[in-house]
Amino acid sequence: MKIKNLFIMTMMAISSVAVYAQSVETFRQPYPLGEKLSPNPNFTGEVWLAPLSEKKDLNVPMANVTFEPGCRNSWHSHKAGQLLIATAGIGYYQEKGQPARRLFPGDIVEIAPDVEHWHGAAPDSWFAHIAITTNPQNNAAVWFSPVNDELYREATTEAESRYAEANKVLTAREQAIVAVASYTGKGDLEHLKPAFAQALEVGMTINEINEVLVHAYAYCGFPRSLRAIQTFMQVVDERKADGINDTVGREASAVTDSRSRYERGRDVLAEISGVPADVPKAGYAVFAPTIERFLKEHLFADLFERDLLTYRERELATLSILAGVGGVEPMFGSHAAICLHLGVTPEQLSALLNIVEMNLGKSYSEPLCNVLNQMIEKK
Repeated sequence: MKIKNLFIMTMMAISSVAVYAQSVETFRQPYPLGEKLSPNPNFTGEVWLAPLSEKKDLNVPMANVTFEPGCRNSWHSHKAGQLLIATAGIGYYQEKGQPARRLFPGDIVEIAPDVEHWHGAAPDSWFAHIAITTNPQNNAAVWFSPVNDELYREATTEAESRYAEANKVLTAREQAIVAVASYTGKGDLEHLKPAFAQALEVGMTINEINEVLVHAYAYCGFPRSLRAIQTFMQVVDERKADGINDTVGREASAVTDSRSRYERGRDVLAEISGVPADVPKAGYAVFAPTIERFLKEHLFADLFERDLLTYRERELATLSILAGVGGVEPMFGSHAAICLHLGVTPEQLSALLNIVEMNLGKSYSEPLCNVLNQMIEKK
């Protein structure tokens, strides 16, 4: 079976889980929901509109538009253009004859006058954007034909499978770990549900997935780790109710090494990083020695010694968690160096960032791509 077809089938199989996870009442967004517009001949699916600008003399009409999963408007154009600012969820924008663009919160779309286009939600995600009417004194929308199911499915699956071939350098299990870990780092519980389902479908056990979430707490904190575990519990219970009994799997092996936790953690770090254990301490290890001891004893001993995940898998998970947290480029660089030492290739790290881009958006992936590119250029 071709990888693209496999990807599409997987997305179709898990999309209902993500839709079930959210409702219009639980969808979190920064602006009011407003009034329901649907049924409306210019929209396929349910949509809500909330005007945001009150001072008409400012001459900048703005509205918050909320789309349920799969909802989109018809092909249309604006006589004097339009601006869109994505604010929540995941959506799409497509101009006639061009590939669809995947939209994440913070993305801005500038639509030139008379350009035929459509926009709306992803198949498995709620979506909201601010629509700004430019040049309102001589602007008007011109509506054309609806975006039928076939065109919508083709446009969205093309965008979702854009990196599928390149990502084959990571195993299906590794791709699942990256998705689970990055969503956990961001705290995106809506999309964690289908990521958990996908991880189970590719053969990960319940205990192995739990291990990724336990590992995550060291990098994104207990609150996000615990919320991810609670969400995973829901997924397992829902699947059990549907007659799917997922494999629990084995527990981590007991540690028999009699050395102190600090010594064991010190040596694990030296093994995975390639940096000798007797290198003089510097930086944070000198400035805050307590954290250095905690890192050695707890992170690199208590966690890394648990054999439910390999060192390679833990480091792929770590990079993905850090990507979801954001703003921690130096830490990403350090752990990317560990990955390279463990035999992870630059192509595999690029595939990891492809998944981050598709799941979280370019604002999360691009700073890390820059770090990775700089590391590769120095080698």
